[in-house]
Amino acid sequence: MKQKRLNLILAVAVALLAAAVYFSQKKPPPKGPPLTALKADQIDKITLHHAGQPDIVLQKNAGQWALTAPVQVAADPYQVNSLLDIASEETKTWLKPQEVKLADLGLDPPGMSLTLNDVKIDFGGVEPLDFKRYVEVGGKIALIDDPPGTVLDADYSDLVSKSLLPPEAKLIKLALPGLTLTRSADGKSWSVDPPDPKAESDAAQKLVDAWSNAQALWNAMTPADAKPAAHPETASLTLADGHTLTFEIVSHEPQLVLERPDLKLRYSLSKEEDDKLFKLAQAKPQTSQNSAASDSAAKPAPPGPPTKQ
Repeated sequence: MKQKRLNLILAVAVALLAAAVYFSQKKPPPKGPPLTALKADQIDKITLHHAGQPDIVLQKNAGQWALTAPVQVAADPYQVNSLLDIASEETKTWLKPQEVKLADLGLDPPGMSLTLNDVKIDFGGVEPLDFKRYVEVGGKIALIDDPPGTVLDADYSDLVSKSLLPPEAKLIKLALPGLTLTRSADGKSWSVDPPDPKAESDAAQKLVDAWSNAQALWNAMTPADAKPAAHPETASLTLADGHTLTFEIVSHEPQLVLERPDLKLRYSLSKEEDDKLFKLAQAKPQTSQNSAASDSAAKPAPPGPPTKQ
């Protein structure tokens, strides 16, 4: 009985080993052709079209992507790459237009369209079994993996850079609530109004750097029903190129939320950024050990023992 059990275990082990060898040597099925012949580095213009909505246009200039419509602002490189990747997306299946009804596939009319340079891609519905997306390009219909919806919808906030300042922007003035910093004519120092004697010696530069490097956790469109504050707190940033960016402070808690009214866009930042962006770093007080040493140095030394005659 024990021998039969042992033989059975060995047979199962051999079968599992053979299956592992077989599947490790089995070649994956060949990939389908790319959706378009475009390469990402060949694309310098992207247009997103939604019926009844303003087109979202992005253009590349000197290697940098920016939205040019309906607003003008630097673009998020990660989100732009998600759009560029669609050009070379693997096609799972090609369908003959004459054998299908475009309306049944959500392509008549399409839900939206993406134009890369001059190549237009219409997006339809989702296939219910494998959840692939119907697309039409060049008169042909294909199924592809469904791209991230956040980059294809009519809300452009995800496409906007998470950085508060444009790339390589140089600040020359910050007008914050209760505090103004102005760069000197030679660009080597900052004046602070009102001065703070308790601030660190490089506190002004740290504050400037904080704005230059600030990144939002996420962006969102200003709600359509948001009521403007009568007297909002603002941060006004003047750049060396003459442009001025104005941020309204929507909230400090539970997160810092700044709004660009001209973009109808809100940036949500970590609560930890609040002090860095609106307060001068304070010099650390002397430690008790240093204070004790100072007190000891100030006191006269006690008299020593009397000398023997």
